[in-house]
Amino acid sequence: MTDHIAGVKSAGSAADTEDSPSTVTTAVSESGMEDLTISESSSNVRVAASDTNSYASAGTNASVPAPAPARSADEPAPTPSRTDNHALSTSSSGLVLFDLTDRLGGTRCFSPHTVKTLLDLKLLNVGYERQRLTFVQVRNELADKIGDNVTVPALELSDGSHIVDSWNIAEYLERRHPEGHRIFGDSATKRLAAMLNSFGKTVLAPSIGPLAQKGVHAMLDEESKAYFADVKIGKTRWAKVSNLSASERDAHVQAAVAKLEVINAMLTCESAERGGAGENGRSRSRGRQPVWLAGGDQPTHADFVLFGWYVFTRAAGEKTAKEIWGAHKPVWRWVEAMLEWSGELAQDFV
Repeated sequence: MTDHIAGVKSAGSAADTEDSPSTVTTAVSESGMEDLTISESSSNVRVAASDTNSYASAGTNASVPAPAPARSADEPAPTPSRTDNHALSTSSSGLVLFDLTDRLGGTRCFSPHTVKTLLDLKLLNVGYERQRLTFVQVRNELADKIGDNVTVPALELSDGSHIVDSWNIAEYLERRHPEGHRIFGDSATKRLAAMLNSFGKTVLAPSIGPLAQKGVHAMLDEESKAYFADVKIGKTRWAKVSNLSASERDAHVQAAVAKLEVINAMLTCESAERGGAGENGRSRSRGRQPVWLAGGDQPTHADFVLFGWYVFTRAAGEKTAKEIWGAHKPVWRWVEAMLEWSGELAQDFV
């Protein structure tokens, strides 16, 4: 494998997709099993030109607004700049999305983080050019364009500046798009989205990562396979992940199911509130419309940050994904609703 990765530039960070589930540190859990935890670097730390020299472009994340409560529906968007007018239209003339895929010319989508941005853009009907890159292209070509520590998703605006990290992109869309309030809905939903963003990376990823990584590796081209196993995950960890025993595999599945119980409780509570009591004390139908994590008629970024992890789980195979996400009926109904809402985008999900 060494020959395949000789030309891959060594980056200051091994993360290609934010705090990637394959950029992990290894620790022994109380049960004696190896856990795969997220790296210490936070993907939600904004990077400005004055903060670090790891990004080549001084415009990286310069368009991201300062932290603020969620924008309300009656709060107007700031006066758009020429860049915003070009970038946030329904045409694809002003915005480029850098995504991750399996091989040159491939279309398979498996990154939990790029899924979030794809769905944000769909929610607001924003047009864009989609450039799907392999791991090696991210580390070489995109790093040359933006900076050594670049991750995907990354957005290029019409003025050539870039926004990196799905949360930064969501906040940019929230503040700059005329309908941007729909990304979070309100401050309570924004807090829920932030919590679920962390929940996915720090709670779900250690259980799902070891199951999905072998499937991701299998779909990659040879050059990306070598980089993924030897550099991104590391040879020692890859030797363990790629040779999970049946009992270790089952333990990871059951751990993931247990962690999704909190989501099941949220959806069960929401269903009960929607059902309520109708006339004559009869229960109203709970199946007439999907139940999103924050309620309402449309999903929000809170749904997208969790759904990305479902898509990533599919890399472990249909059986494993159904075992984990189908163990709780309300969670599975939510998954099916999200797949339907995703429309044509779902055709690319692994």
